[in-house]
Amino acid sequence: MAPATPHTSAPAPRRRGRPTVLDPEAVGATALQLWAERGYTATSWDDLAEATGVSVRTLMRHFPSKAALAWVGVPAATRRLTEAFASLPLDVPLPDALRTAVAAAVSDDPLVRSNGGRWMRLVSTEPELATASALAYQPWTDTLAREIARRRPGAPETIYQAVATVYREAAHSALRDWARDGARDSPAHAVDTVLRWLEIHITAPEDTQ
Repeated sequence: MAPATPHTSAPAPRRRGRPTVLDPEAVGATALQLWAERGYTATSWDDLAEATGVSVRTLMRHFPSKAALAWVGVPAATRRLTEAFASLPLDVPLPDALRTAVAAAVSDDPLVRSNGGRWMRLVSTEPELATASALAYQPWTDTLAREIARRRPGAPETIYQAVATVYREAAHSALRDWARDGARDSPAHAVDTVLRWLEIHITAPEDTQ
C-alpha cells in the first residue's frame, strides 16, 4: 500500500470584480492625481474607486475619510525616523540627532519624491487636509517625542511633545517652501537646511541658574 499523502483541495475559483487587497501608497498617489486634476472636493469615492480599481466599500474600510488618503505615507516616514535614530549613537548632540533623523524620515517618501511638490501644495492649501495634518502625523510626533525622552531623560512629557511638535512644524514649513519653489531639489536637503537653524537644548531649571 502506498503511503498516505495529505489531501489537497482544488483551489477555489477566483472571484470576479475589484481586488480587496490594496497598496495604500498606490491608492494615495492615485487620489492625489485625481485631486490635482478635478479638485479635492469634486472628487468622489466613486471616482476614486473607478481610478484605483478598488471598490468603494473596500476603500472606506481602509480609509475613514478622503483626507486619510493624503497621509498614507506617515507609517513609512515613522519607520524611517525610528531607523535613523537607531543608527545614531546616544552621544550625538541632540540638535544634530534630531535634524539628521527628521531629514532622513522625509528623504524618500513616495508621495513627496514621486509627485514632486503637488502633494505638499495640496495638503497645505486644502482646508480639510490642512486641518487633518497634525492628527495624521501624531504617530510620527509621538515617536520623535519618545526618542527625545530617551536621549534626554528626566524632563516632563510636555517638553518632549513640545520639542517634537516644533520639529514637525519646521519640517512641514520647509517642505511647503520647497514645493512653492518648484520642488527641484531634494526634500531632505530642504528640511536639513531649515533644521540647522534650530538649536534646542533640554536642561533642568536648576542647570540654568
